[in-house]
Amino acid sequence: MSGHSRISIYLSNLIISVITSVFCEFIYLAIVLLIGTPMFGKLQMPFDQFCMSVLNVILIIIAYCSIYNFIAMICSEITISTTICILLFIAMFIAQGSFGLIADTSPYITHTSIDENGNRQIISQEPNPNYPGEQKVKIARTIYLFIPQGQAQEVESNNTEYAYQMPIYSIILISIVNIGGIYLFSKKELK
Repeated sequence: MSGHSRISIYLSNLIISVITSVFCEFIYLAIVLLIGTPMFGKLQMPFDQFCMSVLNVILIIIAYCSIYNFIAMICSEITISTTICILLFIAMFIAQGSFGLIADTSPYITHTSIDENGNRQIISQEPNPNYPGEQKVKIARTIYLFIPQGQAQEVESNNTEYAYQMPIYSIILISIVNIGGIYLFSKKELK
């Protein structure tokens, strides 16, 4: 570490984490494609959708690396930083579930039936008394998409509705965390 600026130390740790994590992701994708294609056939989604999913996954990985690098570089004790990272993951997981539940609340309660041909038909639709309101749903959706677990859930469920918004949320999160991390690490007293 001696002879290097704090910014280069912080960024080198981040870059090593990102490269290692993205490399592992590409190994995973290669294995899935090499084994899955002969067993289950070609990829069923359009190629541009597949590329967008891969881009989103890479940005989610970079966001996780940025958050955990921030904690590791700011915290002097390895045990404390590890504990904080685990607790933060659990907290983000709970937040993702809570905000996702609010974001997916429908303004109507719909009663449906399925006819003999398997088609779903709406029988009745009434206002949902537990609907939090359009503004709260939008705020919850924004927070949900800002959390890496929320983005991962959207990618996993193959939801393309927010596929082009998620990279923007990831880049904002990555930027904020890394700018804050570099600033705090440059002010930190090293032992």
